Amino acid sequence: MMSFFRTIRFYFDAWWYGGRCEVKKRVRVKSTALFQGQGLLILNEQVTLGYTLAGGIALPIILQPRESQSVIQIGQRTAIMNGCELIARTSIVIGMDCRIGPHTLIYDADFHGLAPDQRDELGKTAAVHLEDNVWVGSRSIILKGVNIGRDAVIAAGSVVTKNVQAGAIVAGNPASQVGSVYEKSTK
Repeated sequence: MMSFFRTIRFYFDAWWYGGRCEVKKRVRVKSTALFQGQGLLILNEQVTLGYTLAGGIALPIILQPRESQSVIQIGQRTAIMNGCELIARTSIVIGMDCRIGPHTLIYDADFHGLAPDQRDELGKTAAVHLEDNVWVGSRSIILKGVNIGRDAVIAAGSVVTKNVQAGAIVAGNPASQVGSVYEKSTK
């Protein structure tokens, strides 16, 4: 029953901010999740937002398509854990069957210029796309313009600044490939 009221809140928040949302069937909202912004949020069937045992239970999931043309789309059966922030000026598209660990940040923009005299100006923006079955470990950061290929694994605490190939295992800051889920282990 709590999931129902939390889902209804998306529609209220969308109305409040002047945004739009589409929540498909059997979406489960198991902790606080907030819609903010004037863009479009799409939660496809069987998306799960939050989990009581995932850590950071007191931290909300922030879903923020900031501008009227911004889109955040989350694919079927994807799970996003507590304390995650998805903030888009253009678009963030997450495929089906993805797992996003707690405290993960996904941003598609710099939000302001980098030079001291440009910090009141809008920064660069580029869409972010996670293909199907991507696993993102806790406290990772995925930045603008990144495409993460199908089946890839992002190790906990990684900062992803460039594209990740399908099946790659990446780790570090900045993240680099350390293996592949497609390689057979000889251990």
